[in-house]
Amino acid sequence: MTIYNERLVQKYDSQVINYYQMFAGTLGLTFLLPFYYYLFPNEQFIPNLKDVFYLILLALICTVALYVLFAESLKKLSAFTVNLSFNLEPIYAIIIAFLFFDEGQEVNVSFYFGLAFVIISVILQSIISRKKKK
Repeated sequence: MTIYNERLVQKYDSQVINYYQMFAGTLGLTFLLPFYYYLFPNEQFIPNLKDVFYLILLALICTVALYVLFAESLKKLSAFTVNLSFNLEPIYAIIIAFLFFDEGQEVNVSFYFGLAFVIISVILQSIISRKKKK
């Protein structure tokens, strides 16, 4: 998908591409929602006001804004480099969980080793990619 997006951003605006992708995802999930609730019944269907606020905040910042930036970055960087950098999403999601939801009690040393490996791989890929362009 990233390679296809790399081709699309050369011709079309990244916000338009993002709009169509988000619309298609919303449409697909809307059709699947009744099946999901049939298979996994849940008493609380509608989230409370606090949850709605956090869902909207996370959707706008961590999904929509980042996908637009993701598509924009494909204009200047390779699909591989962008995809590697995009893999940092779980790390900043965990950091947000630490800060806002006090969820850092169960993190152990292996998390920090994994975090270090991901960050080092992104930095090394950026250095290698920059040297290849020169």
